[in-house]
Amino acid sequence: MKRHKFFYFFSRCAGLALIGTFCSQFSAAEIKLPAIFGDHMVLQSGAATVFWGTAGANEEITVTAGLVTGKAKAGDDGKWLVKLTGLKASEKPIEATVSGVSGKLVFKDVLIGDVWVCSGQSNMALRASETIDGKEAATSAKYPSVRFFNVPQLPSLKPLDDCKGKWELCTPETAARFSAVGFFFAKNILETQKIPLGMIGSHSGGTPAQAWTSLDALSSDPELKNGFVDLDKVLGNLDAVRAEHEKWMKECGMEYKESLKKWFADSWAAQQKKTPVPPRPKQPAKPEPLDPDGSTSFPTVLFNGMIHPLIPFGIKGVVWYQGESNAGKPGLYRKLFPLMIKDWRSHWGQGDFPFLFVQLPNYGKRQAEPVLQDGWSFVRESQMLGLKSAANTGMAVTVDIGYGDNLHPPTKAGVGYRLALAARHIAYKEDLIFSGPLYDSHMIAGNKITVKFSNTGAGLKIAKVPYPSSNKDAPTDELKGFAVSGADSKLFWAKARIEGKDSVTVWSEKIAEPKQVYYGWGSDPEVNLYNSADLPASPFRTETTLPK
Repeated sequence: MKRHKFFYFFSRCAGLALIGTFCSQFSAAEIKLPAIFGDHMVLQSGAATVFWGTAGANEEITVTAGLVTGKAKAGDDGKWLVKLTGLKASEKPIEATVSGVSGKLVFKDVLIGDVWVCSGQSNMALRASETIDGKEAATSAKYPSVRFFNVPQLPSLKPLDDCKGKWELCTPETAARFSAVGFFFAKNILETQKIPLGMIGSHSGGTPAQAWTSLDALSSDPELKNGFVDLDKVLGNLDAVRAEHEKWMKECGMEYKESLKKWFADSWAAQQKKTPVPPRPKQPAKPEPLDPDGSTSFPTVLFNGMIHPLIPFGIKGVVWYQGESNAGKPGLYRKLFPLMIKDWRSHWGQGDFPFLFVQLPNYGKRQAEPVLQDGWSFVRESQMLGLKSAANTGMAVTVDIGYGDNLHPPTKAGVGYRLALAARHIAYKEDLIFSGPLYDSHMIAGNKITVKFSNTGAGLKIAKVPYPSSNKDAPTDELKGFAVSGADSKLFWAKARIEGKDSVTVWSEKIAEPKQVYYGWGSDPEVNLYNSADLPASPFRTETTLPK
């Protein structure tokens, strides 16, 4: 009897020792997920929703969201990924749990709906509180089924796996801090689709599209790889580049930084008082090549630091407002923009999700005579061509609702509304007029050119812009914004009249044999061609070959 008790005691101790050894494998590890997962988050409904993170090596992880459960085993490096399928949109909050031997995480007040990423530069970054219409609309923004997540600005030379940030319910306070364009977009989608929305804000002012594109994508095209900066030269010689820029910063950079800070404050005050904005201080020439350290303009750094940490979180699509910072090299933007869309879709691995974007608004000095060489016009053209080169894309035309002298138009309701129309058609399959008229084809007869448009609805018309803008005084009795050119490519303002439902005939008494038609060409053109849904026609040229 004593002998049996001894063996029982020994075997029990040995078993406990084995369990202890097994558990010790996880003692140094714990379950961790990126910051994009948290209380109040919105998970994408429908297709596979992805959870990922780290845990103990080879640990089995179980993820449950409502009634849906999925499992996966961590690798030797502790990384794991679980896909959940069949989540249905609901305004009823649920809990999501992630558990394993090394612990358990519980996320509360989780909704299932649609997640949209709002990205781009300063006109996307402009907060609702910094716009005229957004400031007013935010005061009544109590939408508990809308949640916001803001990604902090963080350029990085290497792809990051995580970022900071947290999910917040839509309240007057949080709406005021969120992107005005993103807020108005969400407000329109919520009103029409009645579905919970997760709005991720990942944007940075004054940034070019190459900063939002991965190194893999840029390196795949030699022209783009060296078109903005010689990536190999910079990345292979970082110490020397950094030393030159440190010297520049000590000699003149800090002084310029302080003057720029004062200018931003003075400009904002002038806009509030509706007085002239002071001239921007001229930046001293920086040494070449560009220093990637802390730069938000260097190729790939914002994709690495502000987009990569979000991948592959389930999303419905992307809302994009950018292009101003690429007006200096608009020819390269024609290649870069569709490449960036393809790049994001490839990394996300969710197919051709909807990618909706804003065509640049009118901005700058209105020209007395039409001018061919205009960077903003060529960027708009590249954006319009992007509709044809990438599937499931939608464009909000805004050439009628800019403010001319203001780089950041202080009203954004119209932008959000037009983006939402594109989403309702492309993402939510509504049968509606979702775009303004687009150039389709043209025919030359004598001294006249007849242009045919698509997306005309019940027909073309002359109309006044429905939002405050520098186009508010455009006439309603004659078409404006058209120009023609002959064989020498010199532009002349033209007369135009609407022909039937979908065509406009254009001519100029100064050109007997016209070759091309231009519409809305120039930084701040006067335009007034709309369709029956009061959506403006996109600027265009009938010949899109880039001039030398």
